[in-house]
Amino acid sequence: MLFPGVALVTGAGSGIGRQTALLLAQEGCSRIAIADINEVGVAETRDAIENLTRNVDILVIHLDVASEDSIKSMIDTTVGKFSRIDYACNVAGLCISGETVATSSESWDKLFQVNARGTWLCQKYEILHMQKQDPLESPDSKHKSRGSILNVSSMAGRQGQANLVAYGAAKHAVVGFTKADGMRYGSVGIRINAVCPGAIKTPMLTIFANERVGGHLDNLALQRLGDPEEIAECVVWLSSRRASYVTATTLSPHGGKKPPFPYAFYGIDRALIRTPVGQYTVRTETMEEWL
Repeated sequence: MLFPGVALVTGAGSGIGRQTALLLAQEGCSRIAIADINEVGVAETRDAIENLTRNVDILVIHLDVASEDSIKSMIDTTVGKFSRIDYACNVAGLCISGETVATSSESWDKLFQVNARGTWLCQKYEILHMQKQDPLESPDSKHKSRGSILNVSSMAGRQGQANLVAYGAAKHAVVGFTKADGMRYGSVGIRINAVCPGAIKTPMLTIFANERVGGHLDNLALQRLGDPEEIAECVVWLSSRRASYVTATTLSPHGGKKPPFPYAFYGIDRALIRTPVGQYTVRTETMEEWL
C-alpha cells in the first residue's frame, strides 16, 4: 500500500489542497484529516472524498493558520483521533498582489502571518509530533519513516516577481525553512520538501485580471495554466514512499516558465541567447565586450 499511514492536508477547502486530499484518498490513504478556515469549502471536499470512496475515515477541522492556538489544536485533534501523522501537506495560504510602493504594511504583515509564520508553525508542530512517534511500518518499503512534510510555496518564492513583492518574500521564507528543517530532521526519519507551482487555475488566481493571465501564457512553454490536479500529483508523490530519498528540496511545476531575461549566463564569458522563434545560439565574446 502506497499510503498506509495518516494524512493531514491544510487549505483543503479548495484548489490544490482539495485535489491533494482527493488524490490521497484515490491512492489508498484511508485516514485523512482535512483542515481549512472555509468551513463550507472543506465540507464540500469531505463530500467529494465520500463520493469517490467509502473506505476513508475523514476528519474535518476548522483551521486558521494565522493562529498558533488553532494550529496546535489541529495537530492535537488529528493525533487524538488517528494517533499519528505521517503525511502532512501544508497548502493553506493567501495572495495579495502589489509592488513595494503599492503594498501596505498591513498587507505585508498579513501575508507573512499566514504564508510564512503559519506554514512554519504547521511544520513546527508536525515535527514535534513526528519525532516522538514510532516509524511507520510498511511491508513494501525497506526504509522506515517517521513522517513526510510537504509545504506549498510558489515560483514567486524562487524567482522574484515585481507585482508580488510581499507574497514572493513570504514564499521565499517557506523555501528557506523547508530546506533548513529538511537537513536538520532527516536523521530522525522525517522528510521535508516544498512544491513551488507556477500559475495554476485556483481561486487565488482571481487576483489577476483576465488580460494579465492571457499575457502570462506567452511566457510559458506549455502555453496554458496548470490544473490543481497536476500540482496535487507532485505533492502526493513527494509525500509518498516513492520519494523516500528526497528531502530538503523543491519541485517547481511551472509549465516551462521562461526566464525573466532574454539570455542565461554560462560562466563569465558566454551567453545563451533565445531568438524570437525560440531557437538558441551561443555568443562567444566576453560579457564585457558584449555589454
